[in-house]
Parts: sequence; C-alpha cells; structure tokens
Amino acid sequence: MPEPEKHSLAERLVKLILREAFSGVAKPAERFIKRLARAVGLILAGIVISVIGIAFAAVGIVRWLSILMPSWLAWLIVGIILFLVGITVTMATFASGRS
Repeated sequence: MPEPEKHSLAERLVKLILREAFSGVAKPAERFIKRLARAVGLILAGIVISVIGIAFAAVGIVRWLSILMPSWLAWLIVGIILFLVGITVTMATFASGRS
C-alpha cells in the first residue's frame, strides 16, 4: 500500500502564501461583483417600470385623442410621437457617449 503523501515544508509555505494573497483579492472582488449585480438589477427594474409607465401613458393619451378623432389616427399620432422621442433619446445617448 502506498504511503499517504506528506507535504514538505516548502509546499506548505507556498500554499499558505497563495491562500493569504488570494484572500486579500477575493473579498474586494466579491464586494465589487455584488455591487455590480445590485446596480444591474436596479437598472433593469427601473427600465421595466419606465416602459410600463410609458405604455400606460400612451394608451391614456390614445383614449383621450380618440374622443377628438378616429381611433386609428390617435394610435398613429401617439406611435409617431413615441418613435420620435425614442430616436431623440438614442441620438442624445450616442452623442454623449462619444464626448
């Protein structure tokens, strides 16, 4: 039967040094990942809530406009306005990202 491996003093010292070195790096990295995950979650929640809010506002505006004009025209007007707002926000984002 083979004898169980015994680690030499040098191997144990190297393992101890590596463990200490990586534990100092692991905790800040773990905190950074947790902060990043929390920020991404909050951003996604904000986007979802914004989209739902915009959808409800758009439907409300369409219902109000359909009193004054045909329903299909109200949907068309609101759709065009939302499209133009989306393009404006996209262009503003691209412009601010390049400077």
